[in-house]
Amino acid sequence: MAIERGIKRKEFIPFYQPIINSMTGSIIGCESLIRWCKANGEIISPANFIDIAEQNKQIYEITDLLISQVAEDLSKLNNIHDNFYISINVIPRQLQNQTFATKLLNTLSSAQVSNHRVAIEVTERTQFTNVTSAKEVMQRLIDHGISIKLDDAGTGFGGFSYFQELPISTLKIDKMFIDTIGTCDVKANILNAIISFGKEAKLTMIAEGVETQEQVNYLRDQGVFLIQGFYYAKPMPFSDLEKYINNNLKKIIIRD
Repeated sequence: MAIERGIKRKEFIPFYQPIINSMTGSIIGCESLIRWCKANGEIISPANFIDIAEQNKQIYEITDLLISQVAEDLSKLNNIHDNFYISINVIPRQLQNQTFATKLLNTLSSAQVSNHRVAIEVTERTQFTNVTSAKEVMQRLIDHGISIKLDDAGTGFGGFSYFQELPISTLKIDKMFIDTIGTCDVKANILNAIISFGKEAKLTMIAEGVETQEQVNYLRDQGVFLIQGFYYAKPMPFSDLEKYINNNLKKIIIRD
């Protein structure tokens, strides 16, 4: 009932975490991360409600709220380069449904936001049950300028088989593997294998959960330049994102 009330009150809103090119220091886009902001000011992490929302199929309404707000926020952004985008997380079940694609495209059109300003991140936490349908929906979105990224790569069900079966162009390396940099953890070998796979498959790679200069340097040496994590910025509300983008732009201009 609480989630249902939150949906009706539109308490589910996006926070934005910038993605930075470590070679230039410029912001290339953001990931939108859902937060439940209650009327009393309390902010609830998705870890405390996403699983329940997915089980109850309330995730669809929450995603609709998120997409509408992201589109509205994108329409307000100034001083962003042409390739800037905001990614939105969806579950495999949503990407198997043409209705999802139709609603997304209609929402962007209504907000007068170019389709290429939005990317879709699909998580591996649950499986695709109909890969053929997913491929058709993804291809439709791609044909309309929306790119598809695999989130949490290597941590879930699909693994790298998805890159053979589905039109996914970007691999996001999970924090679990980034945390092994500079350690003796066996997963450090998996990180190197993921990076090698990404290069071989000519995928764009984004490292998530990056927190230290050591991690940035290691990834740069490995050819991974797109960085998301606390090292550059924590997830923030839209008002702070606008300031962040403006400050980032000033730094780039001064540096140039």
